[in-house]
Amino acid sequence: MKIIKADNYQTWYLEHNNNAILIDPWLTNTLQPEGSFFIQRKKNNSSCLSKVEIGKVNGIIITAPFEDHLHLESINMLADIPIYTSNIVKKQLIKNNIQNKIYILSEQTTKVNDLNIKALPTSYPYYRTTFSLLIEDNKGNSVFHEGHRVNFKYLNENNIKAEIAILTAEETKLFGFIQLGMNYRNTLKAANMLGSSQLFITGNNPEQTQGFIKNFLKTKSFNIDDLSKEINVYKNEGDFYEF
Repeated sequence: MKIIKADNYQTWYLEHNNNAILIDPWLTNTLQPEGSFFIQRKKNNSSCLSKVEIGKVNGIIITAPFEDHLHLESINMLADIPIYTSNIVKKQLIKNNIQNKIYILSEQTTKVNDLNIKALPTSYPYYRTTFSLLIEDNKGNSVFHEGHRVNFKYLNENNIKAEIAILTAEETKLFGFIQLGMNYRNTLKAANMLGSSQLFITGNNPEQTQGFIKNFLKTKSFNIDDLSKEINVYKNEGDFYEF
């Protein structure tokens, strides 16, 4: 299995046995059409993925109903590719006339290509709207993905382990007190709990978020030197790890 950080934000590419899955694909330079009011974000490079890699994609996972995870323009670029997600996202997809087949992920294993995938509970304030991912190949290699906040209690009670952790590390708070993204200390705590040897950072540079919501966000960057003393850290577009 190969993991690629497909952009400088939170799009992920997992390839196994010449098939691939995209997690929360955003494959354009602008998140929303020009003039969007609520949320906006831009990037210089739409994706680091090649046409060959995109051609291997035969599964899409959408972990949240928010615009920076559920990017309709990118999904329309991936017509006919099955989508694996939650019921709340399914409703949004149907409302927007997305014709891709839609499957619901749960804590029970779903086979996608040759990968075993589970959707696990996340933490407040996301537990009703988003999910974590535990992905395992047929050799026992595993990846844990959480785009917001880890549910530590669930990880501990269920002894969740993964060699690769994909986690937030730049603290983001709504109204100054509702935590949306973890600080790097909690990131390291989660990686240690998972037993991970490799850490990928997701949701990079939340301060680059524009639009009305920016007025209510407070962000704090992570200390990569402190993280790197404890674990191998990957944070840049194009960074990859292969089992």
